[in-house]
Amino acid sequence: MNLYLLRHGEAESIASIPAGRQLTEAGILEVSSVARQFASSRYSLDVCFVSSALRAQQTAKIFLSHIFDSPDPSTIEELSANQRAAQLMKYLERVDVENILLVSHNPILSELLALLTRGNVEDMTILDTGELACVTLDIIGLGMGTCRTILRPDASVSIS
Repeated sequence: MNLYLLRHGEAESIASIPAGRQLTEAGILEVSSVARQFASSRYSLDVCFVSSALRAQQTAKIFLSHIFDSPDPSTIEELSANQRAAQLMKYLERVDVENILLVSHNPILSELLALLTRGNVEDMTILDTGELACVTLDIIGLGMGTCRTILRPDASVSIS
């Protein structure tokens, strides 16, 4: 199984409700840059799960628009900003596909990356906005995965 953990792009710092924060222009460029890298690497996707927050929904839409034959995103509660990685792992145990894209927030994505690859959250790698971690594993479990790579937005897309 391949899990692709995509943190939403840079978002507005404030909104009337936290879940309503939109991507900034820089965030749109971050996500597009990583999507192009993903597409050029010829990775494939069977399913996309996304948080209900607007910035995550926008990230998924932009990312998937760059991917040939991409799946439609499905919103799941387990990816909400207030959820924990252990709950998400239980959900993923029931998913029977090979290539899964998860679009969400921190701390849940960075925690999930740490739990799957190290078995704990000590000294975890913190995913920055727009970054995508590629994790390969046979089963969902503590320390059972290997992080193949982390795709980062191209520095040339930053807005000054």
